[in-house]
Amino acid sequence: MIIVGIVGSPAGGKSTVAARLQELGATWINADRIAHSVLEQPDVRRQLIDRWGTGIAGHDGQIDRAKLADLVFRADDPNRTALNYLESLVHPRTRQLIQQELEKAAHAGAPVAILDVPLLFESNWHLACDQIWCIDASFEKRLDRAASRNWDANELRRRETNQLDIHRKKQLSTLVINNYGPLSELIAKVDHNYERLSLAPADNSKHCI
Repeated sequence: MIIVGIVGSPAGGKSTVAARLQELGATWINADRIAHSVLEQPDVRRQLIDRWGTGIAGHDGQIDRAKLADLVFRADDPNRTALNYLESLVHPRTRQLIQQELEKAAHAGAPVAILDVPLLFESNWHLACDQIWCIDASFEKRLDRAASRNWDANELRRRETNQLDIHRKKQLSTLVINNYGPLSELIAKVDHNYERLSLAPADNSKHCI
């Protein structure tokens, strides 16, 4: 099984690429979805409420991720105390579940697994990947996409500052896909490179298209 890591800037089109690769036959391992499931675990929910109060829970008793994000990304917490606490609680469980999903995909005979982890390099998941694809898009295009998540320009920049710089991501990636045009163009690039991936999985050279 070939493991492909997907990286890029927030709202740059990573999920669109991963979803298309899933349509082509790859197994999509989405770390965000897994992390969200971790937040729903009763003991995790209890620890978060113990720290920040019942105000971070919605009417259904589940953790409100928007409220949680406001707490951990506060500008008046330069030492990232809140974020570090959240990561120490959620990341080990998320990592374990991702590893289980990779093993499950391998045992099922999946030809390709897509590892969609927001902090792929920062969390060293790149070490598990055979290739890394970086999806690059302009700030304007990403801002348009971010609107569907109710993010404004400040929110988009705030999330960028908590990630490795996009230029460094591109340097560390096997393939850079420029998502500057229409969706059909992006899909065509993904299809082409998935075919190349299946034909030449050992190709570790760096490309930019």
